[in-house]
Formats: sequence, C-alpha cells, structure tokens
Amino acid sequence: MLVLLVGSEVGCRAFRGTPTNKPLVSARQLSLRGADALQRDRYSDAELLFSQALAQSPLDERAHWGYATTLWSRGDKEQATYHMSEALRLSGKNPEYAIRLGEMYLESGKNEQAKQIALDVLSVNRNHAQAWALLGDTHRASSETHDALECYHRALLIRSDYPRVQLSIAELYRTTQRPERSLSTLDHMADLHPEVSDQPEHMLQRGLTFADLNRPQEATMLLAKASERLPPELWQRQIQVAETQYRLGELVQARITLGRVLAEHSSDSEVVRVKGSLDESFAKLAATSPILPNAGSSNRASMNSGDANPSLGSGGRFNWSPGMTPPGGVPSANFYSGGARVGNASTNGSGQFTDEAGNTTRSIPGSSVSSPMDRQLRR
Repeated sequence: MLVLLVGSEVGCRAFRGTPTNKPLVSARQLSLRGADALQRDRYSDAELLFSQALAQSPLDERAHWGYATTLWSRGDKEQATYHMSEALRLSGKNPEYAIRLGEMYLESGKNEQAKQIALDVLSVNRNHAQAWALLGDTHRASSETHDALECYHRALLIRSDYPRVQLSIAELYRTTQRPERSLSTLDHMADLHPEVSDQPEHMLQRGLTFADLNRPQEATMLLAKASERLPPELWQRQIQVAETQYRLGELVQARITLGRVLAEHSSDSEVVRVKGSLDESFAKLAATSPILPNAGSSNRASMNSGDANPSLGSGGRFNWSPGMTPPGGVPSANFYSGGARVGNASTNGSGQFTDEAGNTTRSIPGSSVSSPMDRQLRR
C-alpha cells in the first residue's frame, strides 16, 4: 500500500510538473531556430530568436550561447561575456562553451581568466586541441614565445590540420627571425588546402615573410592583395601592411593601405605614427627630388612620335613651353622614387604634383605634365 501511494505521489508530481517545463521546451525550440539563422549568417534574426528564447526561459544554455554570439558580433563584449558564462554554468561546463568564453576573455584583455579556463578544460581532457590552442594564445599574449610554440605544437599533435594554429606558428617563427620556417609552415598549409592561398590572413603572413626574406616583388604583390581583402575588424593588420610597404619603398601603396583605416581610427597612436612617417617621406621627396625622365638624355625626353619634347627647368623640373598642349591626351604622368610610385601630375593646367591620396606636395613650373611615359624622381 505504501509503495502504491508513493508511486501515485510521484505520478502526480510528474503530471503537475509538466506545465512548468513548457517554457523551457519553447525556449529550446526558439534556440534551434536561432542556431539555424546563425548558420545562414542572419545575425539580426538570430539575435531576436535567442532573446525570445531567454524571455521564455533563462535556463536554456543554448539560448545564452547564441545570444552571446550575436552580441559579440555587434561589439557588446560585456553582455556577450556574461551570457557565455551563463551558458557554461547551465551546461555543466561544456568545453565548447568554455573555450569560447576563454577566447572572449582573451580578446577583452583578460589574459589570466582565459588561461585559467584553458587549464580547467585540460585538467579534464589533456587531448583537447582547442584548449591547447587557447593556452598557446595566452602565452603569446604575454610574449612567452617558447611556451606558446610548445602549446601550439601540442595542439597540432592532436589535430594535424589546424589552420588557425598553423598561422599562429608561422607568425611566431617570422617574428623571432625564422622566416624560412615560417614560409615552410605556410607552404604546408597551402599543400593541404590550396584554397587557403586566397585567404587574406595567409596572404598577409606570406607577404610579410617574403619581405623578411628580401623578396620584395612577391611581398609587394601579396601585401597589396591582403590589404584589399582584410575585413574591417582586422584594421590593425592594415597598419602592419602599411609599415611593411613603407619599408619596401612602396610609399603610394602604404598610403592607400593606411587610407582604409584612417576614417575610423585616425586618433589611434599607431595610425598617427605611420601617417607621420609617410607624410615626412613625401614632404622630403617634394623638397629635394628633381623630376627626370625614365629614358632619353639627362635634359630632354622623347615622348610620343611627333610630340614636342619637354625641357628640364631649374632644379631639374619639367617645364612645358607656354601654350604647349600636353602630348597624347593622357590624363597624368606617374612619378617614382626608389622604385616606388609616389604621385602624378594633373593635366588640368594646375601644374601641381599630387600623391595617390590627392594631397598636393609640390608645384611643377609651367603647364601641367602629361605623358604616356612614366617619370622618375631621383635625388
């Protein structure tokens, strides 16, 4: 009789408890729809669905995970971190949520919290490749290069094909004056997955490595392509590209690259520093460099057949005789210094020398220079 009563009591509790589970069931259904929206890159729809799920029940860990993901994507890092920590707590320390929370801590500058999370995951599972990668990231952020490389290699022992870790290793080799090993790592990545060669981060690392190996032509091409394709959130990489282009003598390319971040990050100290170096270089060229032809004698250049020849004015600058029409109808002539194209001359009669960004840095006497033939700036 007692057993029967207990059984009846349990049955009644289960029956009475069913309605209280409905909000959680509803929340999880909304979370599934939100996860599907995330996979389709419909972040606004996903954020709405996850927020609705949390309104139904704050006990759904997947809703906290998804909501954290959407909040992080739009820059609300504090709330994103809170919801990811809730997802971790409610899930019983799901390692996937733990690693993502650690990455959030790291990107927010909370290196010790990120390191502790990686160690917590590894204390349960020493063969967790992502945890080793995260631990490597924390050592790298603390400039502990040897420990970072050791952790990254541990990650690769568990997962041999791990592009993010391979890129990190390549960059560490390059920044520790081992460009040959960096290039070997990048080549291995491309051998495994040829399509990786078209990814901006791979192009960037390869271009920087070629620059360190004194292979300027390959470096120049790859860095220009990487700059065009880098996403806005990696704007600090653009500064790195611009600095390397400046070092290679590609002043115009460096200014174009820096122009991609100037509008939104003009007050950043690194942007200001690189811009100052470029401005100083252009000003120095404008003040000291005469314009000479690429070909022909030292004081006269043959243009198109039948066109009049311009003569060098005082200081080696090209002068056009009064009333001369720029030959060929070409809109501008290009000017170079040390192999770097540093500007052009307009054909609107202003006679001004401008750089690629449109900044006037010097005047050219007489009518404006125009030619299908490039000009060479020399000291």
